[in-house]
Order: sequence, then C-alpha cells, then structure tokens
Amino acid sequence: MRLSLQTDYALRTLMYLASDADRTTIAEVAEFFRIPAPNVAKVVNQLARLGYVRSVRGIGGGIELAVASEEITIGEVVEAFEGSMHLLECVGTDNVCVIQ
Repeated sequence: MRLSLQTDYALRTLMYLASDADRTTIAEVAEFFRIPAPNVAKVVNQLARLGYVRSVRGIGGGIELAVASEEITIGEVVEAFEGSMHLLECVGTDNVCVIQ
C-alpha cells in the first residue's frame, strides 16, 4: 500500500511539531523537509480541523500540537487522510471473517 503525499506531509509535520517544543511556522516545516509551503499549509489546515494542530495568528503566532504527542497514533492520522483501509473483512468494524 502506498500513502498519498498529503498523508506523508501530515505525518512529517506532526513529527516535526512533536520534536520541537516551541511554536513553529509552516515555512519552517516546509524548509526543513524541502516541500512546498502551500502543501504544508493545506495539511496543517486539515490537521487543525482534526484537532491535532493548533494555529495561532499574529505576532509570535505559528503552529503547535493541540494534543500531547503521546496521544497521536499513526493509524488514526493515516485513516483520517486516506479513509478506511480495511484490507480484509476481518479488520472491519463488524469483525466478521469468512476466512476459516
């Protein structure tokens, strides 16, 4: 399975924010990973809507984690960006598996 660039950028952004205790900017994240700032901005907007990132406007503003990094799971982030990824019926919400 291959993840979309948007999911990749989201995971990178979260890792960067988790490793930096201070508030940072979209430009800093984009420069660090050498990815376009508009793409990072789009991902940050989605992460903010999902409740993972907080955006602060004005002087001294920027982006930061809205929750503790320990509370964020890769699986939740991937599912939020990629949608449900049930590869087998057994993994679905009904836990019904036809494989015997």
